[in-house]
Amino acid sequence: MSKVYQVPYGTKDILPGEMKSRRRIETAIVDVFDKWGYDEVKTPEFEYVDTFGKGGSKGDFRFFDRNNNLLALRNDMTAPIARLTATRLNGGEKIKRLCYVANLYRYEEIQAGRQCQFEQAGVELLGASGAAADAEVIVLAAQALQAAGVQQFAISLGHVDFINGLAEEAGFDEEQVKQLKACLRRHDAVGMQQMAAGMEGIRPEITQLFADFLFLQGGVELLERLQGVITNAKALNALEDLRKIYALVESYGVAAYLSFDLGLYRSLDYYTGMLFEVYMPEIGYPIAGGGRYDKMMQGFGLDCPATGFALGVDRVVLALERAGLVKAERRWDVLVAWSEGKLNEAIAKATALRKEGRSVKLCTEAMDLAGAASAVKEYCCSSLVYVS
Repeated sequence: MSKVYQVPYGTKDILPGEMKSRRRIETAIVDVFDKWGYDEVKTPEFEYVDTFGKGGSKGDFRFFDRNNNLLALRNDMTAPIARLTATRLNGGEKIKRLCYVANLYRYEEIQAGRQCQFEQAGVELLGASGAAADAEVIVLAAQALQAAGVQQFAISLGHVDFINGLAEEAGFDEEQVKQLKACLRRHDAVGMQQMAAGMEGIRPEITQLFADFLFLQGGVELLERLQGVITNAKALNALEDLRKIYALVESYGVAAYLSFDLGLYRSLDYYTGMLFEVYMPEIGYPIAGGGRYDKMMQGFGLDCPATGFALGVDRVVLALERAGLVKAERRWDVLVAWSEGKLNEAIAKATALRKEGRSVKLCTEAMDLAGAASAVKEYCCSSLVYVS
């Protein structure tokens, strides 16, 4: 088949009805962001490659402009918003709350819910450090999903400094820390256990923690147990930070969705504090995630703490479809049909109905009453107004 009739690899068409349902979900999410005081922004679809870090990111779609500058379609929104904040919003209020809905582009081995072009909605809370800001973005993620129609989900919460602190206590050097994070990325529990077993002078309790690392999951009681085992200050501070965040999330009434996963991995060189992911039973990978990234802004010449999250709109839609909570919907309120010579009167009637807030389709040709009655279903309308 000619490529003229196909979409590029990793992209898809969104059909009538599907788009209507998706737009309703997008609007519900953005309305929540607005109620929490977040300003919506929009950045270019492509940026200079180095905006995403020196040399760009793995999976970039790259191209040259006419001046031979290397550009990339954006694969992330945090870096463009950091650039925007440092260059266009470097002043005014200290705390900046920004939100977005955007298409992103990243080469993926495609499967259900994973495409090379995908849509995200998210927030960045800039200039705020501490548990209050982190709790805010976690709760906001939960409320955005609820507004989208998601009824069942779970939030896993971890902390980069727990991982880093435990590595310090074990005496790992820089290269071993990289190996440790590689094991986390691969979910290699045996590799982590072997690394700890090979260290001299490490306490047996810490060796066991490395063996159990990928299974350090639970509620507040998990933090209490670990605080009685760990002596490293960085790891203990991370546990205390998680405790504070949990208490604030509890104050918002959202703690029932939250549990701890201290082996959680999300690009650990990117995050500097808490990090979280959100799961639904219908999808086998995260539908949302985020965390604290206090060093990102330094790359744009601004020392600014920050935290945020993004949710995958495509993944949310897919999960809702699988749960039977959303389906393609094509429905309008009124079909206005007209007999021969009555088009002007029909236009007036359709205009009046739209001013009342009704959604209206106006027939483009005259028809008799029987034809108009049979056309109501074809035009996906709930009722008929016939002008004769």
